[in-house]
Amino acid sequence: MDKKEKRTNKFYRLFANLFLVILLSVAIICVLFPDEEYSSSEKRALASFPTLTVDALLDGSFMDGMEDWCADQFPYRNNLMQAKSWLSIQIGAIRSQGVYLTQDGSLMESFTMPSEEALDAQIQALCDFADRYPDSNFYYCLVPTAVSVLEDKLPNWALTDDQNTYIDAMKEGFASYGTFIDVRETFASAKDTTQLFYTTDHHWTTDAAYLAWQELHEAMELESDTKYTSGVVTNTFSGSLALSSGFTPSQYDAIKIYIPENNPVYTVTYNNTQTMTGSVYSLSSLDGDDPYQVFFGGNHPRITIKTAVKTDRKLLVIKDSYANCLIPFFLEDFSQITIIDPRYYYEDLDLEMQSGGYTDVLYLYNVNTLSQDNYMVPVLQNQQ
Repeated sequence: MDKKEKRTNKFYRLFANLFLVILLSVAIICVLFPDEEYSSSEKRALASFPTLTVDALLDGSFMDGMEDWCADQFPYRNNLMQAKSWLSIQIGAIRSQGVYLTQDGSLMESFTMPSEEALDAQIQALCDFADRYPDSNFYYCLVPTAVSVLEDKLPNWALTDDQNTYIDAMKEGFASYGTFIDVRETFASAKDTTQLFYTTDHHWTTDAAYLAWQELHEAMELESDTKYTSGVVTNTFSGSLALSSGFTPSQYDAIKIYIPENNPVYTVTYNNTQTMTGSVYSLSSLDGDDPYQVFFGGNHPRITIKTAVKTDRKLLVIKDSYANCLIPFFLEDFSQITIIDPRYYYEDLDLEMQSGGYTDVLYLYNVNTLSQDNYMVPVLQNQQ
């Protein structure tokens, strides 16, 4: 072996050792740093350290969990994301952290189609759960996001999968197990006259939720004829997409709430904290880091709403945060509304169904959240 080869091998060994030291250091720091439960910049729960079991090792779920945990709990993760976003902006990029900056200054989150196995697992879990409760009415509302409804605003080279493919597959998968409420046509007709999505956040607006509720009202054969007045509670909302992407919004968003004219009587119980209120709105959240939490104060494992409506109909909602601004429209249609967020729920959902006497079950998710969801299937199968 000549001197050049020896120097080359020595360099590779040094590089490999340095790489191992860095990996080991990161692993140690990850363990030493306390886990964060929630990302205020992304408005979502962060992965926790997975439970180590033999089954989890054999089926690969432990390593998948480790990968999610390392990605979410990486030291100084938010600082590194912000630095990356800043660099992207400096070189003229209009995509950062999966978020596109459109010509009109609004932000849109890209969509990635889930694997065929994940899609099949979701459909099977939904169908199996409906099969167990044939006396209940099941409704499914899968909401497209801005990247689909407003796709004409995207850059020509934008890389994002087609949400319609996912929606159509889900719609076909449980066609015989309930009623699918498809809002795509309604949104396509309204997009030029109604702001359906926030420009800085991944959520739909309350105006869009009201349009969806009108579709749900008809499909679920609800009898209320409530009139509403809407009002802006803040016009300085800068949401999760602006925070996570690093793009400076060209304008702030306004958040509206809808108030029924006949002022229904109800109580809201947050079961995880055993607190009770007389309103679905948390106005104090408008001063926090996420004003969208004005609806129910954010996400909770289980919320129970008891109303004064004289009816036998009880509603169970299985949902993501898109449902938070829509659920208040149901207050005059059900005697009880129970809200389950599978991302935080660790109870027995079958026991909930059996003891609650729910006549109606509604799944309400946006496409991006459900397509990447790892929580709903275990909850429906009571494997969480």
